[in-house]
Amino acid sequence: MKNDAIIKISGLQVVDDSGESIETISAGKHYIKNEKHYAFYDELEENNKKISNIIKFDKDFIEVTRKGAVNTKLNFTLNKTNQSLYSTPFGDMLIEVFTKNISLNEKESDVNLLVDYEMFIDGDKVSDNKIEINIQHNN
Repeated sequence: MKNDAIIKISGLQVVDDSGESIETISAGKHYIKNEKHYAFYDELEENNKKISNIIKFDKDFIEVTRKGAVNTKLNFTLNKTNQSLYSTPFGDMLIEVFTKNISLNEKESDVNLLVDYEMFIDGDKVSDNKIEINIQHNN
């Protein structure tokens, strides 16, 4: 059963000791199946193009799929490096992410997920990143 939820994504990207943060809050859906969480939400880019997002996760693994103006599937596995193709209107990039930490806190009315990772392009580290995903159920 899919439950209505408010999905808040907060991110911090640090490049050369300079940080940039983002925050997105969207209405969406959340459910648990076979001990994995699934969260669905849409967001609009500045040019009013829709991006559909699916986040599948548990305490050791996160898969983020984005379809629309940007197409990608990012996988985060604790203490491992994963490669992903990041497709944008400007072209494709092969990126790697090394997941340093995944923290999952589940409560009755909300779920909080924190991932800490490093991003590499062409083998060179480009940033340190933290993403926090908070899912609050609309009861």
